[in-house]
Amino acid sequence: MTNYPIGIRALALSFPSVICTNDYWQKKFPNLVSDNKPRRIKLSEYTDNTEENIWSQAVARYLPDPFRGSIERRVLAAKESSLTLEYQAAKNALDAAQVSAEEVELVIVTSLFPEQIGLGNATYLANKLNLHCPAWNLESTCSSALIALQNARALIQTGEYRNVLVIVSHIGSNVVDENDTLSWSMGDGAGAFIVDLLKPNQGIIGTKIVHTAATCGAYSHELVTDAEGKPQMRTRTGENASMLAETAVDFVRTCCEGAVAAAGITLDQINFFAFNTPTAWYASVCARALGINPEHTINLYPRYANIGPVFPLANLYHAAQAGKIRENDLVLVYSNGAAATAAAMVMRWGDVALGSVPAPPIRVTQEEEKIHVVGKDYLLGEASIAVQNSDLSREKILTAEPDKRLELIENYLLDYLVNSLQLTSDQINFQQSISSFLDSLAVLVLRSRIETDFQVQVPMDRLLGDTTIGQVAEFIVNQLVLTTLISSELVGISDSSKGEEREKLSF
Repeated sequence: MTNYPIGIRALALSFPSVICTNDYWQKKFPNLVSDNKPRRIKLSEYTDNTEENIWSQAVARYLPDPFRGSIERRVLAAKESSLTLEYQAAKNALDAAQVSAEEVELVIVTSLFPEQIGLGNATYLANKLNLHCPAWNLESTCSSALIALQNARALIQTGEYRNVLVIVSHIGSNVVDENDTLSWSMGDGAGAFIVDLLKPNQGIIGTKIVHTAATCGAYSHELVTDAEGKPQMRTRTGENASMLAETAVDFVRTCCEGAVAAAGITLDQINFFAFNTPTAWYASVCARALGINPEHTINLYPRYANIGPVFPLANLYHAAQAGKIRENDLVLVYSNGAAATAAAMVMRWGDVALGSVPAPPIRVTQEEEKIHVVGKDYLLGEASIAVQNSDLSREKILTAEPDKRLELIENYLLDYLVNSLQLTSDQINFQQSISSFLDSLAVLVLRSRIETDFQVQVPMDRLLGDTTIGQVAEFIVNQLVLTTLISSELVGISDSSKGEEREKLSF
């Protein structure tokens, strides 16, 4: 297919007026914060580049922080809404491009978690902007902006429309309970861009999109009633949340490598990478997974928290505004939407008009927005505790007396919890659940350590829920014995086959 020079002509952002810092939760929910008291942990250098280790090693830096790297987030004020943010972002984009309402030929809108349930804002927004063109709602969770961009490009390429105005919003504060730590990571915001013909050789030149069915159930969404008895959507971490970590590296590699291949270039030719960054460590995960220089991307999570489909636009905007992206640069944009799509696009950046600059952060520093790729040892928090690599190995367990193996694994888990959580051994007993000590992120780190030390895989559901420390230890011992037996049988079969083959040859 011929690549027409179609891409982003103008880009704008809009955020609420309220900037909420961690002080809000520390004052309103002190017990919730104290339950996640920060500690200082020394983490040893890792060289294992497997998918889950890339994630768990990036996460480890933030485990001592109860807020997991969240510092600020923009949240709606009393008179603000998803519609007001979307309207302002759209106006800013139109003004930047010097395009009138009459010139817009199509509007595509994503309203993730708007005030009303079940309906997007497309027609409401078209009315508010005084547009006279079709207005569609489109949703693909955090990949919505890129999916809308793909659709807009295709429609312009067919000649059906000359230009498309795309608006996306994410109102995380509408759907989380303040008493849930998930609220610490949710922000509100909107972005808008105009898709149009650009100069020759500019615009989108390569795309790769896949579904993310593996992450279905990562979040749960249910209807509840608010204090006034009105229905409200409530989002919580789901039972399948671990798949966000387990699939992150595979998705970013599949999409980004596929997009550059479609563009006929290589990753080292990309001038700038814009990832959606729903966690403080996501940019680090993507940079390490792709083997790129972290200076060629950006991490705005400490400033905005998770703003869903707005993040690719925010990262592009701030990178362009700071001069990190210039006209004719090759830019790769990647987003991953849970239970939806993961998408990567390569584009040659045009002369993109930018809307007004959002209000700066209150406390976030450049150092806090720095992308840390796991390497040398580092220290975090208040009190120094060294988490040493265990000297207990698979071989030591299997050569021990059978009645001693369970005790060895139990002590291994005990030592890990004592060292990593600054507890004493008398504060832990083997009938307590792992999840009573570690949240899902910390469990991922422990799981990675177990799999590295013993070469056995432990399903997440064995480490979460009501599973006790003793039951986890028993599962590990059983898996070690089972995998050893299977390996022995395979070797026996192989040797037998070789013997039969030698016998046949002797005839």
